[in-house]
Amino acid sequence: MNTELLLRIALAGALGALIGVERQLRAKEAGLRTHILVCIGSTMFMIVSKYGFGDILGQHNIALDPSRIAAQVVSGIGFLGAGTIMLNKQFVRGLTTAAGLWVTAAIGLIVGSGLYVIGIFGTIMTLLVLEGIRQLSTRLMGQRYMLMLSLTPASMDTAMQTLRKLRIRVMRSSVTRNENENKDCKLSMEIMLRAKYKPADIYSQLMSIDGVHKIEIR
Repeated sequence: MNTELLLRIALAGALGALIGVERQLRAKEAGLRTHILVCIGSTMFMIVSKYGFGDILGQHNIALDPSRIAAQVVSGIGFLGAGTIMLNKQFVRGLTTAAGLWVTAAIGLIVGSGLYVIGIFGTIMTLLVLEGIRQLSTRLMGQRYMLMLSLTPASMDTAMQTLRKLRIRVMRSSVTRNENENKDCKLSMEIMLRAKYKPADIYSQLMSIDGVHKIEIR
C-alpha cells in the first residue's frame, strides 16, 4: 500500500511538472515549482482524506466523510489562484494561470484517489488547451501585446490611426496625463492589443511618428 501511495505522489509531481514547464516557458506568474507543489499537495490531501483516519474508524461510533478534505482543496486553491491574477489599472492578467493551478489541483486529487488514467488524460487535455488552443488563437486573431507609450497629446490620434491602418485590434486602452516642471505635457498610454505583426514591426511604425518618445512592448 505504501509503495503505491508513494508512486501516486511521484506521478502527481510529474504531471504537475508537465503543466508547469509550459507555464514557465511562457514566463507566467506561476511556473514549474508552483505547479509541482500544487499537484503533489492536493495528491497528499486526497491520500489523507481516503486513508489517513483508518486507525480511528469504527471506534466510538466515529464516521468520517472522505470527500470533505477534497472539497476544501477545491475551494482553498482559489486563494492561491487569486494571487496570480494581477490588476493593473483596468487590465486583468493571470486568469489562465489561475485556471491552470485549479486544474492542476484537480489532477492531483484524481491521482491521489487512484484514477491514474483519468489524471494522465486530464494532463494531456490541459496541455492541449494551454499550448494548442493558444497557437490556434494566435493564428486566427494574432498575438496579444501590451504597449506602453510615452507621447505628446498631439501625436495620440496619429498613433491610434497607425494601429488601425495596420489592422491591429485594440482590446483596451488607458491614458495618463503627466506634466513636468516646465509645464510640458506628455501622455502615458497603456494599450492591450492583438496583432499578427512582430513586435519589431509595431515598434518601427510607432517610433516613426513625431511626438512618440518611448515604447515598451510586453
